[in-house]
Amino acid sequence: MVENTDAGRPRDPDVTDRAHIASTAYHVIKRYFAHAEGLPAGYDFEARYRAYLGEAIGAENRNAFSLATMRFFASLQNGHTFFEDEALSQQAGPAPFGIKRIDGQWTIVRSRMPELAPGEVVTMVDHKPVDEWLKPIHEHIGQSSRTALDRATWRRVFLFPRHFTIGMDDGRQVPVDLNAPLAGPERGLVTATDVETIRRADGLVVIRIPSFANPRYEQDAIFAIHHAGDARAILLDLRDNGGGSTPGNLLSAIMTKPYRGTLVATPMTIAMNDASNSFNDTIAALPTLMMRYGPNVTPPLVGAWQGNIALLVNDGCASACEDFVLRFQDGGRGLVLGEPTYGSTGQPYFVRFPEFGMSFRVSTKREYFPDGRQFEGVGITPDRPIPVTREELSSGIDSQLELAASLVLAQ
Repeated sequence: MVENTDAGRPRDPDVTDRAHIASTAYHVIKRYFAHAEGLPAGYDFEARYRAYLGEAIGAENRNAFSLATMRFFASLQNGHTFFEDEALSQQAGPAPFGIKRIDGQWTIVRSRMPELAPGEVVTMVDHKPVDEWLKPIHEHIGQSSRTALDRATWRRVFLFPRHFTIGMDDGRQVPVDLNAPLAGPERGLVTATDVETIRRADGLVVIRIPSFANPRYEQDAIFAIHHAGDARAILLDLRDNGGGSTPGNLLSAIMTKPYRGTLVATPMTIAMNDASNSFNDTIAALPTLMMRYGPNVTPPLVGAWQGNIALLVNDGCASACEDFVLRFQDGGRGLVLGEPTYGSTGQPYFVRFPEFGMSFRVSTKREYFPDGRQFEGVGITPDRPIPVTREELSSGIDSQLELAASLVLAQ
């Protein structure tokens, strides 16, 4: 191995380092992974790890090692359990387009390429059906549902070849160069980058919250609610809010009735129990002894905003965003509108290897709806479904928002 001597750049792991990363992953997954029940029948963790270990030790270079490690983590099929390599991620900038399956068709939802317009349908990539072309990429991405896998895939552009050709349903062949600079402004369903407040002429205040990863977003949203004045209603737009930390203060600012949290299962380790199982050769490959708690009930606080309020969500509302929506819906605070949410949360256990620019996380809790129904891989179903359509993407009009606005104002 030739060690990277460039100042500030992480070095490549040698064989001993790779073995250390792999063995650390084995230990953390064996001890903390909370989703064994979600794995397919016949999944053999020990066999999968041994195969991975051979790949990791024998990998010809850093990239090959990282991709092998990604495949190993992806085999656990959980959206909060994965491996990252900064060097791989930095090889590709942001995707020049976004794609979503709408009515069974891969549809452009946002684009910075003049050749690709929102609402257009992709049928082929490099002269293969899209799903066939994506198969080797999917091997590196672990998710607990097909919808989540679809969404995550097109955000992992570092897994894509640098050049490929997209075939459109009108017969056009569009070359894509991921090394080229982005050509123009983004069109279509553009993701928010900050909290945005829009006071509409119809009396509705729309507050768009892009994430809960930065505490400032929650604070800004609470500020906007407190200053809504005599608004007829508030609509919190949580589309593409990927989560962060559960916004408990935001819930306190709006909830007017008691609400429940999730039922949680998290692995337990009891040495004597494991010793007995090992003596009888019955110890499980992955944690099955779980501590369960919840659902906790949270009472409303005095001073919470009392007015009409609703949420607009989609499959990009994930993790802490879903924690928020679930509690809002359980407390009967208002309508949840839009599309089913992502379906993954899990309080990851983080392990970082800063000298290599690598890290991994392992989900330590499996959550259920307060009544015990499965949440992971399912997500939250809106009270009123409002699917995004090709027509609205083509028109440039946010019909999903407009329909949500009419429903919340009619409450």
